[in-house]
Amino acid sequence: MNIRPAFHLTSALVCAAILVTACGKKSDDTSATVATVNGENITQNQLDFAIKQMAAARPGASAPEASQVLQGMVEQRLAVQKAEKDKLDRNPGVLQSLEAARKDALARYYVEQLAAKVPKPSAEEIKAYYDGHPSNFGQRSIYTIQKVDARIDKDQVGPVSASVQAANGAAAVVELLKAKASAVNVTQSNQPAESLGPLLPKISTMSAGQTIAVPQPQGLTALTVVAVQPQPVSLAQAQAGIEQVLWNQKKREALIAETKELRSKARIDYLGKFAPGTASAPAASTAAQEAAPAASN
Repeated sequence: MNIRPAFHLTSALVCAAILVTACGKKSDDTSATVATVNGENITQNQLDFAIKQMAAARPGASAPEASQVLQGMVEQRLAVQKAEKDKLDRNPGVLQSLEAARKDALARYYVEQLAAKVPKPSAEEIKAYYDGHPSNFGQRSIYTIQKVDARIDKDQVGPVSASVQAANGAAAVVELLKAKASAVNVTQSNQPAESLGPLLPKISTMSAGQTIAVPQPQGLTALTVVAVQPQPVSLAQAQAGIEQVLWNQKKREALIAETKELRSKARIDYLGKFAPGTASAPAASTAAQEAAPAASN
């Protein structure tokens, strides 16, 4: 893995390092010094933070090597020192970027601290979720599904959908759609229950040979259950996954509630083209809706 030069570091790391340097404040960092650049220390805590930021920016990737990250930080410090020597730290654009980075960091850490205080779901909540979603767990199955995407005139989608759902088996569906559609694409795959999303409640009630038709912009998609293979998941097997789902949900709810409370106590005035009654006026709930996904990470 090649992370040199410093500009290959994640944007979060770059902003953090520049903020520390530009602000000119003394640090409380007392960890060991791992390198110096023209007399300026790079500490173990700073290196650890950089590695953590890089890992967070690339979930699932292998951990970056500390020596390579350190080399990137050295080159970054050289660039920052030269920028300061050239007085680029006084550039209005740089100052604006630094202020934006500071606000973003504060907001993110605030959200992280809020989320960290949310208690994990109880064993009773996990059991209730397990029992409330039998198709995903206790009655889980693997479904062999034939999918036929058909291009059909809009006014024919309704009648053709009815005919498809009344057809007897996968072969009959393909034959019918080839006769009615201007183009068809047929595929077949094995789908675990959890991959079916909002279609699961319907498909879990279907027997082999039954079909549902889903309208599409260019026609319809016919999904035929070819085979059903039971493959249940026990509560013990599902517990960790359910706990994470419920915990993320609790975090989102906590953040939405907190955002709503903060907005209710604040005076917020939208001006100019964003003033109330204008076409660009933001909806009152926009902040809470946008904040919700941030707590899920």
